[in-house]
Amino acid sequence: MMPVVLVVALIILGLLILALVALVAFSFARTRTLLTPVRRPSARHPRDVGLPAEEVRIPGPRGALAAWYIPPRNGCVLLCCHGINDNRGQWLDQIAALRARSGYGALLFDFSGHGESEGRLVTFGARETLDVAAVLRYLRTRGDVDMTHIGLMGYSLGAIAAVLAAAALPEPRCVVIESGFADLERDLGMLFRRYTGLPSFPFAQLVVFWGQLLAQVRLSEIRPMRVIGRISPRAVFVISDLLDEIANEPYDGEHLYTSAGEPKRWWRVEGAHHVRAFELAPDEWVSHVGAFLDEYLAGLPVIPVTPVTPDASVHRDAEAGRA
Repeated sequence: MMPVVLVVALIILGLLILALVALVAFSFARTRTLLTPVRRPSARHPRDVGLPAEEVRIPGPRGALAAWYIPPRNGCVLLCCHGINDNRGQWLDQIAALRARSGYGALLFDFSGHGESEGRLVTFGARETLDVAAVLRYLRTRGDVDMTHIGLMGYSLGAIAAVLAAAALPEPRCVVIESGFADLERDLGMLFRRYTGLPSFPFAQLVVFWGQLLAQVRLSEIRPMRVIGRISPRAVFVISDLLDEIANEPYDGEHLYTSAGEPKRWWRVEGAHHVRAFELAPDEWVSHVGAFLDEYLAGLPVIPVTPVTPDASVHRDAEAGRA
């Protein structure tokens, strides 16, 4: 017979192995869920809020991106990035209000894997930034858009993508973000604690590990607070919803604002949940955001643009995007 001590040790070892397997399996399953967006095409169209719009398909790095182009009356176009598990319709009411107020146009698009766009994964900003770059290329090829008057607007996931894109690309002249994340790995740890009661370590680290293997992107390097300063001297407006149940407010907003260069603004919205500032206080939202855009986007000299006929290669790319 085996000694009692050895039996106990084997039992403990077996339980530890089972616990380790369960930990790995749980973190893998959670990661797959986090990387697979819920596809919800918009139930509304720009015409529902009185907006003229052109339906377009934009060639993107992971397939065609579905979008609406809303022409401006003041020469300025806002490129609007929605949140995870949402779609381009998330921005309809806000753009309708800003266009009525000051004549802003917009390009509303579905990220890859969302709405009516192709693709299947969400990468928490890593490849969504490439979607933003693809949309900017499309605007440049239109020939009727003043590329010196492009603003970036982002909610949640879109806020991450907007910051990363503006830090790397020269076209956006200003950025407005709401319910943004300062450090993805830290925020994932906070979400684990908040919604499962489990400690952030090792769960957040395991999710990042599996995410990097499955999506082939460096999730551990998605830290908008470390790059937002590169946007300066272009302006940044950070909106923090203080009852946010997903972003860690006011921590995320404070760190994004502090890390940003001048000029910058920070609006803390009491009583607002995740990306719900406009829903809570629409007039105040339009007043704050409109004044910021008027100063840092529309206030720049407008360069007249003469529409041109796209060349054959551009036409072929557009047709490929529709396929």
